[in-house]
Order: sequence, then structure tokens, then C-alpha cells
Amino acid sequence: MNMLFPGLLTEHRESILRRNWWGHDGRWYLLVAKELGFEKANDMNMAANRAAGELEIRNLMAIGGMNQESMRVNPLQILRFNLELCAQDVFTLKEFVNEGGDFILRIGSCPAYSGTQKAGYMSHYRCACFKRAEGWLEAMGVSGTCFIRKSLVGGDKFCEVVIAPEK
Repeated sequence: MNMLFPGLLTEHRESILRRNWWGHDGRWYLLVAKELGFEKANDMNMAANRAAGELEIRNLMAIGGMNQESMRVNPLQILRFNLELCAQDVFTLKEFVNEGGDFILRIGSCPAYSGTQKAGYMSHYRCACFKRAEGWLEAMGVSGTCFIRKSLVGGDKFCEVVIAPEK
């Protein structure tokens, strides 16, 4: 028990860690953009998000004693759990549903959107959330495509990421 923060519960600690991580992510992007330009920052952000998505799922597999085959039994449930673990209280997740075999992730607010808006570089930013989803599929050994159908950055009222595993 921490004497300075006796009321700090596990869920508070997790929330702080998530907020710190996503805050780091935005600051990293902006520093790269200032140093190397927005095009390079966007390219690097795409690659980093794909790698982070792959790492998230591989860590779940290792901790859960699972392999790719067991992850594919109920991928939507695995991905929902991963989102809860990594994005809870940082993003506003509207829903994550199976629509005809495609997984549709709807996000009402996200730190990338609010951060780019505050910093004034929204016109330069390319959202990389679909790359994170590509990393999820890759780690699960699932072929498919991921793309952004709607985007807060693009002026939509919410984001919509389509994760389309090959059937």
C-alpha cells in the first residue's frame, strides 16, 4: 500500500498507466513531426501502431497461455477485451460489433483527435488506428483488411474502423 496515495485502487493505477501511455504517444508523434515533418511522422505512426497492436495481442496470448488457433475461436471477444484493457477511460468506445463477419469498431472520442485539434495540426494528421487493428489480426494469424470508414479527423461525428477478416 502506498502511504502517499492510500485510496489508489488497482483500477486507478491502470487508468493512470493508460492515460500516460496515450499521452506519450501523442507527444512522440508531435516531436517526430517537428523534427522530420508530418509525412514522416505519419509513416512512422502507421508502423508503430501496427507493431503496438501486434504486441498487445501477443502479450495477451502469452499471459493467457493461448496460441493463434485458440485466439481465432472468438476473435471479437478477444479484441473487445484488448480494447477494454488498453483504451478504457481514454477512448469513448461506442460499440464493437460483428456485422456479417466484419468487426466494426465505433469510437466517439479519442486522444489523437482531441490532441491534434488542440495542437492545431489536424490537417496534417493521418489516423493510424486501422494499422493497430492490422497488428491485432497479424498476431492472431488472421488474414484480412482493416480501414477507416468514418473519422472524427475527417469531420464525421464518430470514427468507424472496419476489421474485415478473410472469410
